Amino acid sequence: MRKTTKFLINASLVVGAIGISLAAALGVDHWLNLGLKRGLGTLFETNLQRPEPIMYVYDNRSGWRLNPLTQYHRARDGPFLGLAGLERLDTKLRVNSEGFIDREHFLKTPYYRIAFAGNSWLEAVQQKYEFRFAPLTEDFVFARSDHKKVVEIMNFGVSNLGPAQSYGVIKNFVLKYQPDEIWLFVAGRDLFPGTPVETPPPFGPTFEYVDDSETELKDIHFGYVDPPAYAAWKRQRDIGKYLLPAGFAQAMPYFYSDERNVVFDRGWRDMKLAIALIAKTLRDNGVRMRLVYLPHPVEVDPAAWVDYRRRTTKLLGRELAMDAARGEPRFAALAQELGIEFISLLPLSRQKGSKEMIADHFTRAGHFWVAEYLAKLIIDTAPAKANVDAVVAR
Repeated sequence: MRKTTKFLINASLVVGAIGISLAAALGVDHWLNLGLKRGLGTLFETNLQRPEPIMYVYDNRSGWRLNPLTQYHRARDGPFLGLAGLERLDTKLRVNSEGFIDREHFLKTPYYRIAFAGNSWLEAVQQKYEFRFAPLTEDFVFARSDHKKVVEIMNFGVSNLGPAQSYGVIKNFVLKYQPDEIWLFVAGRDLFPGTPVETPPPFGPTFEYVDDSETELKDIHFGYVDPPAYAAWKRQRDIGKYLLPAGFAQAMPYFYSDERNVVFDRGWRDMKLAIALIAKTLRDNGVRMRLVYLPHPVEVDPAAWVDYRRRTTKLLGRELAMDAARGEPRFAALAQELGIEFISLLPLSRQKGSKEMIADHFTRAGHFWVAEYLAKLIIDTAPAKANVDAVVAR
């Protein structure tokens, strides 16, 4: 005990002496300007200056896209992922020169060309390149047709793109490749990025209407068309009544309900206008359009649907009459109204089952089944231009 006390006293004296000496030295340094403070401050300095890759970059033409010529590394691990229905993953994907996870394409090709546009389900950073449904579909068309049909599939999917942003992608990146078809992949959640109610500038759309009736779009712009402060003021002035405390997520449950909600109706209207503009643009360019419905996991997994209903009741403060099968017919009716061919992946997802098809996005097996399903559709419906002998004859 005496040794400990003695040690503590001596240590305190040493620390005190060092403190007094340091204070005296700093006082002298302040008086004579010897540079002691700077020397002590930089004694253990670490100075870092290096370039770092940015995965997603803002683009005035489409809202955002992947940084061109970048390697995307996506990994997820954990001992209990299976409990949440999630897959372990560790993928590295290369972004092409235009900012999409795809190979490079020539502007012109003798092959029947189909461009896929849409959101993260199409971007599919969870799977290695060769296991994603876009390149697999291309492979399967040739293989499953006994080498009689050949198509070139182009992938323009980017996370969080709604139809509004996809219009920017199609207009500025896709059409120059003169595709024969463009397939727009859509999901209920695409209402979020596609309406200024939820997503303001610069990533959200600024609509240019044909006239004051606001029933048709002339164009969609991105970025700060107006200076930021003025843009925020205009947004509050024009759509402030639609802004909910919990965001658009508070209106999204009405996607599965027959009950009307003014905020959801506004978001649906904005998305419909964007899809209508895409359809018109493609008709004007002689491009065939198909609308592909991507079901949310809650529409496929009964247990996930029960949980979603519970969370919705908590969010809204009351129980809302909902039907998991209500979402798909909304898009089917929209496609019919706009004269667009409609494809739904809901029947396939339910046939194969949630565990087989979906983790958070499509599983590896899910990509395989989707590719097989889409390849069969292409084989059955693509015109003679997609035949191998037609390519050889050109």
